[in-house]
Amino acid sequence: MRRSPLIAVTLGDPAGIGGEVALKALAAIAPRSKSKFVLLGDYRHWVSLSQKIRFRLPLVWVNDAELGREVPRGVSVLDLGGVKKIQWGRIAAANGAAAVRYVCEGARLALSGDVDALVTAPLHKEAIHKAGCPFPGHTELLATLSGAESFAMMMVGGPFKIVLQSIHVSLRESVSLVKPALVWEKLQLTHKTLQTWFGVENPRIAVAGVNPHAGENGAFGTEEIRVLKPVVQRAQKAGWQVTGPHPPDTLYYWAAQGKYDAILCMYHDQGLIPLKLAAFDSGVNLTLGLPFVRTSPDHGTAFDIAGKGKANPQSMMAAIRLAEELIRRKF
Repeated sequence: MRRSPLIAVTLGDPAGIGGEVALKALAAIAPRSKSKFVLLGDYRHWVSLSQKIRFRLPLVWVNDAELGREVPRGVSVLDLGGVKKIQWGRIAAANGAAAVRYVCEGARLALSGDVDALVTAPLHKEAIHKAGCPFPGHTELLATLSGAESFAMMMVGGPFKIVLQSIHVSLRESVSLVKPALVWEKLQLTHKTLQTWFGVENPRIAVAGVNPHAGENGAFGTEEIRVLKPVVQRAQKAGWQVTGPHPPDTLYYWAAQGKYDAILCMYHDQGLIPLKLAAFDSGVNLTLGLPFVRTSPDHGTAFDIAGKGKANPQSMMAAIRLAEELIRRKF
């Protein structure tokens, strides 16, 4: 008998909107999906949320994630415990610790093959730091748990697939990270992911410049000449369809017209601003370099509206659907 794909969805920070958007997304997706889903977190909290938002599917308690494949109707929940009392929208070490615990278990399940993909609801960086977790966020934590030496963040939304050369560092530091070996590493990850996960045989990848007008031949900076152009030439010699460095102010226009399969941009906001302009409510964060599929909605814990039932689930829906799309080749 052919087994059903199983996707794990974490609760995220219990005081945020993660559980709410997960249940709202699954209410729309699960009844018509060929996949099965297992929620990771506090069973009592999931049940309380389901009652609050009038989630109509049964929540089935399981003590083994793989049992989620056998649940005929509804959504399974792997109970990982929670916190004694949740105050919506409050930063708390206990909440941060719980969120990290859910992610760690999700990674373990994905690495062992018990689940086929991991979708993570938002955690709060200050809360996890208060809990003693030293990582900036999901991406770095999951890379460490999986032993990934090379990893990157790809933002997917609207017409764009945008890979970030650097993530959560200052603008000054991000420029210092534009180095040949690091750019080549991210370019390789982008190329491989487009081929293996998205099925693009010979991907068209555009490399964005760092400086205005891509440096204008050294007039506004030399990173393009010293670093980016040699990396692009290396890729071209390997037979890849890689071009650049392109002036960032015009690159996204052409990408939106379908000229490129992905863009490698040089710092966080260079990629996130156009992505959120095009897909503010439906952007997805996909982690490259992991041995399993991990997606996440492109928003935070939204403490200002947590517990009020107002959260928009579109980004979580997109994250779940992208995970389904990427694991489909396995089944």
